Amino acid sequence: MSSKKKTKFISFGKIVKPHGIKGELKLFLYNKDSKILKQKINIWIDKEDCLTSFKLLSIRGDEFKIIKLDKINSRDDATSISNKEFFISREDFPDIESDNFYINDIINFKVLDDDNELGFIYDVFSLPGGNVMGINCDGKEVLVPMIEKYIKFFDFENRIVILKNIKEFIEL
Repeated sequence: MSSKKKTKFISFGKIVKPHGIKGELKLFLYNKDSKILKQKINIWIDKEDCLTSFKLLSIRGDEFKIIKLDKINSRDDATSISNKEFFISREDFPDIESDNFYINDIINFKVLDDDNELGFIYDVFSLPGGNVMGINCDGKEVLVPMIEKYIKFFDFENRIVILKNIKEFIEL
């Protein structure tokens, strides 16, 4: 997998298809508002069960991004990595203020309701009305909005979130 074997990689988007004949690629970003993709950052792509890094040489576009990567110099090269998910190393994310966090940091947190363990966060969905936590409660999928009404607090050291007022979600 390379020397960054222990690094946490974050799924960031998908390489849609080649763009033109010089190796450019069209991307779809899972978070189109993200500002993390910048020149010289490494993009990691799973090629033959091994994460391979490519340096981002250029990026442009709004809805879909058009990028140029090192080592991808022709349409054939671009086709070989098309339709693949790409990742960014968590180490490459910029530091943020201590009161804030990246949503992907709470994936796999245990979920508690006062004294009871309910399950774990399996995903967070960014919807137009706000973020929603996907919680696995003993195999049952429960969606809880990430608003103050339902969140008592996050404990990042112990990787837990304590929720409140969520009986109606659990009993559905």
